Amino acid sequence: MANDLTITYFVSHDMLGVPSDEEVEHFKDLLLDGLQDEWPEAQIAIEDDEDAHANISGLSGQSLQDVQDRVDDIVNEILDNGAWEEEEESLLSDDDDLGQGPAA
Repeated sequence: MANDLTITYFVSHDMLGVPSDEEVEHFKDLLLDGLQDEWPEAQIAIEDDEDAHANISGLSGQSLQDVQDRVDDIVNEILDNGAWEEEEESLLSDDDDLGQGPAA
């Protein structure tokens, strides 16, 4: 079954809010890894599109729905954990400490 399974997920920048190009690429890398971990024998591709969606071929019926549901779960897990987001730069420099006066 997995040898015939092909999943192409189309990522919309809108689903990520206002991401940088690096954040989009990091999200796509994490998604590719997650899908390959779940279906190591499948053909998997991640593309850009205006609307986020998955194209799945090689399955039908309940199997197709099960894979679609799991793809959606993986996407949501990656979105929710936020690991794809760049960390915001601290407004304080490394020399500034909150609540402490100058060093003696």
